[in-house]
Formats: sequence, structure tokens, C-alpha cells
Amino acid sequence: MVIRPLAYCAEADIARYARARSFPIIPCNLCGSQENLQRKQIKEMLREWERHYPDRTGNIFKAMRHVVPSHLADTRLYDFRHLGEPAAEEDRVFDGPDLPEPPAGGGLGFPIK
Repeated sequence: MVIRPLAYCAEADIARYARARSFPIIPCNLCGSQENLQRKQIKEMLREWERHYPDRTGNIFKAMRHVVPSHLADTRLYDFRHLGEPAAEEDRVFDGPDLPEPPAGGGLGFPIK
């Protein structure tokens, strides 16, 4: 399990807090400060996204919450071999109620307001 307690904090907020508290800067060449790392490329990609699509990174974090095991395609978390069997109630998160059959002769059968 990976715990990232500051994952939901903006880097600028963390830097501002560190300066306000006068935390020392400890040089480190093991934690992603080297040039040409994938981490730096992803960081720039997220910055660019935020410029063009405000709150996209917030939406990414929202999408990582309330995950349903069967949507992860991980066979250790969900038994995909028995997909033909009725799903457990807790795995029906995105399944809405059964919709009525459309009436004979076409049309959706739903009142238009």
C-alpha cells in the first residue's frame, strides 16, 4: 500500500507552507529531482492540462475515488470467469434500474416534459 498524505495538496501550497515554516531544503538526487525523468514530463503534462482545462487534475483525483473492483480488470480483485452469473449487489454501482421495454411500433415510451 502506498500512502501519499499530501496527494491532494497543490505543490505550490506545500512550497508556500514550507517557506512559511522555514523548513530546510535537503538536496536529494534519489527522489525525482534528476533531469529527464518521467516524473518531470508528467508534471509538465498536468500543468499544461490545467492551463487548457482548469480542474482537470481535480477530476483525475475524483475519478480515482469510489472505485468498483470489477472496473479495474484485476483478476485478483474480481472473478471475471463467472461473468454470466448475476453480479453481487455491491458491484452494481453504475447499473441503473432496469428500463421498460419500448412500446410496440417504436418510440421511447417515456413522457417528454
